[in-house]
Amino acid sequence: MNKNNQYATMVEALKELDKRGYTHNFRVNEYGQLEENRTRHYPPSEVELHEFHRFEGATNPSDMSIVYAVQTKSGTKGTVVDSYGAGGSAVTSKFMNSIDQKQFE
Repeated sequence: MNKNNQYATMVEALKELDKRGYTHNFRVNEYGQLEENRTRHYPPSEVELHEFHRFEGATNPSDMSIVYAVQTKSGTKGTVVDSYGAGGSAVTSKFMNSIDQKQFE
């Protein structure tokens, strides 16, 4: 079963992911680590990608974003939101491409 790209809006995706336990808000910092509140840091070896969802802006198709659903080795589940395409973060993209890919299992 493909879990990716199953929501019409980012708000819907974030609400549904939250209901499924992805409650933490992460970002990828400039050092290439997953970070929560600038206090907890996880290197790529401690993170799994479970699914992702891409969205186009309603008024501007070039306004694209992506939501990643991730889990740390300690069991913490959360999301990372980023721009997608030319405006996306190279650091976030590199991080997501280097972690365990579980979204097709």
